[in-house]
Amino acid sequence: MAFKKLRELKRRFEQQWINGDFIFGYENEINENHNNDYPLLVVLPPTSELPATEGDSKEDYTFECLIVKPYHQNQTGSLDVVLSLLEQETLTWLQRVLDSYTNKEVILSPNSISVEREKELYNDKLIQVRLTFTLNAFSHHFSHYDESSITALSPSIWLRSDLGVKTQMFGGNEVVTRWKDQSGNSNDFIQATSTKQASYEYEDTTNGYPYLNFDGTDDFMQCVNNSIDGTTDSLDNAISIFYIAKANDAAGGNLLSLNKENASFPNASVIARVADSSTVNWMNQLQDSGDDVSAHTYATNALNVTGVYGFTLKTNGQMKSYYNGALVDTENNADFNPQPYTNTYPIMLGASNSGTPTAFLNAQIQEIMIFDKELTTDEALYLSKYLQHKYDI
Repeated sequence: MAFKKLRELKRRFEQQWINGDFIFGYENEINENHNNDYPLLVVLPPTSELPATEGDSKEDYTFECLIVKPYHQNQTGSLDVVLSLLEQETLTWLQRVLDSYTNKEVILSPNSISVEREKELYNDKLIQVRLTFTLNAFSHHFSHYDESSITALSPSIWLRSDLGVKTQMFGGNEVVTRWKDQSGNSNDFIQATSTKQASYEYEDTTNGYPYLNFDGTDDFMQCVNNSIDGTTDSLDNAISIFYIAKANDAAGGNLLSLNKENASFPNASVIARVADSSTVNWMNQLQDSGDDVSAHTYATNALNVTGVYGFTLKTNGQMKSYYNGALVDTENNADFNPQPYTNTYPIMLGASNSGTPTAFLNAQIQEIMIFDKELTTDEALYLSKYLQHKYDI
């Protein structure tokens, strides 16, 4: 088996870095013209070229990589927390590079990873994580994280608060301009207007993960693509949606809106329903073009409590709802007729899509996964338990 040459490995590095700019070069190129898209990955050339090797010989190649982003002293996250998230993003990228070699022809040398955290660097006083690691041919098998099994479920949209959140500073707050889709389908969510951008907060008090905070006044985001799968249908009539969120106050609003509500085509929504001044319940709601509805309202109070929620929809109209690793409801409305979701309107987060955004939501969102298919019960339970474990719920 031949070891991958340098240019192929460089291409693989760049393919798996989807969250910002990529440079294969030297440190003096970082922010040379103040025009980088952060977080920036810089891969320094290895000390020698990667030769082709045959047989089972072992050759080691050491890489030094720099992952860089701005840090502002007045942003909400402490420097240690921001650096920890940057380090996690770095190691996730390396894992994806290794996982992309399905035959394990390129693997990580044991005990070769070192990580350094640095601050106030280069022209714009940036922070960075310096990752050093060694790759070799024909060594031990690099173990998979749980993420590999989730990727195998083939989400159409995968939004994570700990990866791919692009931000800027506005009014003394770090706000979100783009939430990059981690599914590989480029279904990013954007908001160009600074006053309508959700804030990015670094430490949820429940689980320590970052989150997007929607203010319930005018914050919302929408998908860059009307069609999620590139067809005239945004999604098929069998879908699955999972989300990790909590409400900030006892007010209504939409966490997610797929297609315009109260129109002559089907729509799907996740809605915050107010029971009283201290109780908010999430509701999964599906509506067909004839206004027949299949819905489930969770009994659990979502006010200031983070949970893992989700639902699946079969082509026959059966809807199953899940909460924190368990199946909690099955709906079989004989009048409800599942139909493909048109690509007339983009999916919206933090508000209801009524042509223009309404029903703004005051809530924290940490992760959203949308599938253009019905997950089986086993798959849905596995996904729910994976998210429950990840977020320590």
